[in-house]
Amino acid sequence: MDLERAYRLMSTARQLDEWMWRSARAGAAHFAVPCAGHEAVGAGYGLALRAGYDFVAPHYRDLSAMLAVGLTPEEVMLQFFGREGDPTAGRQPYAHWSSKRLRVISQQGPQPNQVTHGVGVAWGSRLLGEPSVTWIAFGDGGAQKGEVHEAMNFAAIHRLPCVFCVENNGYTQSVPARYESAVPSLAVRAAGYGMPGESVDGMDVEEVHAAAARAVERARSGGGPTLLEARCYRFLPNTSNDDDSRYRPREEVDAARERDPLVLLRRRLRPAIADALDEEATTVAREAGEAAEGRPFPDPADVMKHTYQ
Repeated sequence: MDLERAYRLMSTARQLDEWMWRSARAGAAHFAVPCAGHEAVGAGYGLALRAGYDFVAPHYRDLSAMLAVGLTPEEVMLQFFGREGDPTAGRQPYAHWSSKRLRVISQQGPQPNQVTHGVGVAWGSRLLGEPSVTWIAFGDGGAQKGEVHEAMNFAAIHRLPCVFCVENNGYTQSVPARYESAVPSLAVRAAGYGMPGESVDGMDVEEVHAAAARAVERARSGGGPTLLEARCYRFLPNTSNDDDSRYRPREEVDAARERDPLVLLRRRLRPAIADALDEEATTVAREAGEAAEGRPFPDPADVMKHTYQ
């Protein structure tokens, strides 16, 4: 894979993330959903897809994947600030991704509705004879829902062209993984559906990308779905409305940061190149943030557009 491109995506996602976190804390925006710690997962799978051709039913921490498939930093910030030009037309909170142009399936607040919707899209690709793949991402909390069982069972029976990716960061908001599942690896559940399952280091973008590429190729060639578990860690609270100090010791977070996905990838690049990419990402995030915050709010007269009446 192109490591420089991957690092650019991950560094840009991190800088956008930090800009949004500071803005939310300063009261300039109402809701932030941090992706810090998940960047290698999104970049790894995003670069394994055919952008604009394959479909994505993303996890709400998949900012790097959205950048990989074509969402621009300014579009990200327009959604975050809810300004005119927001690609979701002001109908979604931040990180509830949606793009008809980029084939990103609209996400809903209740998790993980996008899993069954993604399977429906994969079924549509089969009916249309289109060799597109649908990537379906969700969290370890969502993996416990009956909806996920039904979706994976249906996809496996019909050998649909999709990939299920559970992004296991060890917590469903404040609930630790040991209270969510009796098995340490969620990938073993694949055996119950007759599909391959693989658990990968979600902090290592190359490992994620290699597994994603195999799963995508299998789906595209008619081999059916795969379940991937990407083990990662979110460095910040669940959202800007969360206080993670109530349920996570600082020592745990600090230890996880020693395997920051950006740091791990940076070691594989020339320092001068990594420095230049970080500087570029900082500039891109600042310009996107300032441009979006300077845009007007949508016209109130348009409030009923894009809604059922």
